[in-house]
Amino acid sequence: MTAINNDVDFPAIYARTQDGFSVRLRIGGKGQAFFQVDTPCVQESEVLDSTSQATAPLYEGMELIPRPNIRSDFWSAGASEEAGGRS
Repeated sequence: MTAINNDVDFPAIYARTQDGFSVRLRIGGKGQAFFQVDTPCVQESEVLDSTSQATAPLYEGMELIPRPNIRSDFWSAGASEEAGGRS
């Protein structure tokens, strides 16, 4: 572990291996979780553009992926809100 942030609203934890790999987990606004992994330097290579289009729906006037408190038939798991379940 390299650092731990025990903030009540925005906790975070950071870790790094001896050979330079690192992991960070942070909790942001409205319960959004951010997970980041970094690797040590590698040989640079060209990355090609995607050959397929995204299949997730776009939400007009919103972020591309809805916040956790918004029910989405595509992203949400479990029972629907109409059945009394939580997303």
